[in-house]
Amino acid sequence: MTEQRPQKEPIISRASLREVGRMLIPFAAMLLDYVVHAALPNVYPETYTPKYWAPCLLVCMAVWAVVFVASLAIRPVRKKACRLAWFIAFIFVLFEAWDVATLKTGTLKLPFIPSPDKIIEQFIANWGNIVNATVASLSLLAQGLAVGLVIGFASGVLCGCSAIANYWVSPLLKIVGPVPGLIWLPIFVIAFQSSYAGSLAAIVLAVWFPMTLILSNAIKNTDIGLIERAETLGASKAHIVVHVMIPNAVPALADALFMSLSGSFGALAAAELCGVGTGLALAVRMMGTIANFGVVFAYVFAMILIFSTLTAIMFAVRNWLLRWQKGLVRW
Repeated sequence: MTEQRPQKEPIISRASLREVGRMLIPFAAMLLDYVVHAALPNVYPETYTPKYWAPCLLVCMAVWAVVFVASLAIRPVRKKACRLAWFIAFIFVLFEAWDVATLKTGTLKLPFIPSPDKIIEQFIANWGNIVNATVASLSLLAQGLAVGLVIGFASGVLCGCSAIANYWVSPLLKIVGPVPGLIWLPIFVIAFQSSYAGSLAAIVLAVWFPMTLILSNAIKNTDIGLIERAETLGASKAHIVVHVMIPNAVPALADALFMSLSGSFGALAAAELCGVGTGLALAVRMMGTIANFGVVFAYVFAMILIFSTLTAIMFAVRNWLLRWQKGLVRW
């Protein structure tokens, strides 16, 4: 009796009534925001006339309408939209509560808490500066990530496979690795005679530590039975490392990527605040010192958008690496 493989679900399929209702929840939240914003009078500050929050809501509704129409027929889009529906609705309700607490009632006072409309205004007004700061931050982050991941992957594999490499690298992991990059930054700047090179080294360290630690432990924990079978079949040590140990460590490698990326964000912010003279974190500090909190929030939201996008890309890579696990985890 032949084993029947599960059939793949079709990409094109009709949405059920329940799915349609769930996908309309974010649209209802956006429409509620628009109605509340238009209906309630603006009381704080008295001379301020909002220009951007209502158009922003209309744009968001238009974007979600496109997603809604596409999801009616395309199953992957519908699945994603249904999964995020309640969360997106909650975010928009939260923003409207923010709008009510600032512009509509004055409960939260300026200059510390600007309204969503004021933040969008500052975001548009400082668009060029935000782009320049973003490019500077991403450039430093990309270099640190690339170098740190390459070195971390190499040292992780060596520590997991070689007792000699583990003898020399393991003390560094225990002594140097746990110390935050902010502590090492002044030493790196002095050692490299450059604030940029020192900041880059701090990011590399923040990426190298979790990558090496997690990957080496995963390789050390490779099932001995797999290694013995490979040796019985005549596999060389290099073949076992490449085709047995590293593939066995792929789930841990995905976790190491996430930890490395998270560590790089903190190291980047520390480097920009204390070393490099450009970047989003430095702009946040400079604007905060002059109490221009509208611009501060604009830069912070730019950082949230960038880091969230990079994290989403990382999870997409993780899901691709672990695509064979689909269906194994049910809770």
